[in-house]
Amino acid sequence: MDFLQKLIPVGDLPITELQTLPVTQRHFKPGQLIFNRGESADSLIYLHSGQVFLEAADGNGYSVDDTTFKACYPLSTHTEHHFSAIAQSAASIIYLPLSALQRGAKAAFINNPLINPQDIPPDLVNSDFFHGFCTAFRQDNLRVPSLPDVAIRLRSALQKEISVADAVKIINLDPVISSKLIQVANSPLYRTVNPAAKSHDAINRLGLKTTQNLVTSISLHNLFRSGNKHLNQRVQQLWKQSIQIASLSYTLASLTHKINPDEALLAGLIHNIGALPIITHAETLKDGQYTDLELDRTIAVLQGLVGVFILNKWHFPEHLLQIPTQTGNWYHDEKPALQMSDIVLLARFHAQLGGGQSHNLPPLNTLPAFLKLGESRLTPDMSLQALHEAKQQITEAMGFFRA
Repeated sequence: MDFLQKLIPVGDLPITELQTLPVTQRHFKPGQLIFNRGESADSLIYLHSGQVFLEAADGNGYSVDDTTFKACYPLSTHTEHHFSAIAQSAASIIYLPLSALQRGAKAAFINNPLINPQDIPPDLVNSDFFHGFCTAFRQDNLRVPSLPDVAIRLRSALQKEISVADAVKIINLDPVISSKLIQVANSPLYRTVNPAAKSHDAINRLGLKTTQNLVTSISLHNLFRSGNKHLNQRVQQLWKQSIQIASLSYTLASLTHKINPDEALLAGLIHNIGALPIITHAETLKDGQYTDLELDRTIAVLQGLVGVFILNKWHFPEHLLQIPTQTGNWYHDEKPALQMSDIVLLARFHAQLGGGQSHNLPPLNTLPAFLKLGESRLTPDMSLQALHEAKQQITEAMGFFRA
């Protein structure tokens, strides 16, 4: 049971369900084939002990050792193996039902401490800050960020048939947004021979739908502010993180030719929007009434759920509404076709590859979102060259978000 509870995401299942899971164990000698690339898989496979090498079609691959965090993730998660697994030492392998993958992935979000107090993480059970925020949430006393009037008006107007001239009148109500929109239209993303000199030119070039997404994206910047110097640093760090994920999401969407890049940019910017009310709640408290660790843990546990709550308030479309929760789960796999949430999830993965916690990431080839990329997917050996080169092309364009 201790071993099963360490597994990701199966360990999130209730103990009663873990106890009823059918578990099979097999032992392999060094050099023995555990499973072969292309074979059908009827089990969820984890390394229990030893060391295994996962080999791709081109001979490249990676090792998984039972002493590392990577062993907490499955060796294979799909109905067909995309790697060959070879025992590098004497190895013990655990087999679980494939259905346990999605049941475990959903459990982390079903056991929502805002709804089920008994499921509060142990390190937050005695946290006054955590309980205070949950109480404010339940009593509808949160200070929820509001989009600027221009963004709301434009989104509402575009639900009807409006002309470019109508959109210009709305956007020109906010000179800052109007100016930023012209900058974007003249950025490397949309630049043409003749630069846009006014809002009408910009909207004509971008189109109404892209204009709506970009106006919303531009508006988000003003929400990431705090009057508390210490907390403002946290908020600005959060905004930089949003920009990075948005940039990678735009790039990935462009590479796939299946997802609208402008919407992917917006999806990346809102993926952690749920952290804002939690930080705002901290602003109402005096120094010493909470610790940075409490704030971090509360954000980690609740930001997805709070994010969905905010996007509901903003009347976002359904395919963007669940982004804050869906992209916090590496094994989210709601639909077989590539979804916006898959793009943002992969953007998060690649953003973390260069960080200090990259050793805690699951193998890229085990992510359902990765396999949905099909022929356009990144190489299984996690080569980021193509992604890096594409990202460089939009660095200048991302600059207007930082201003």
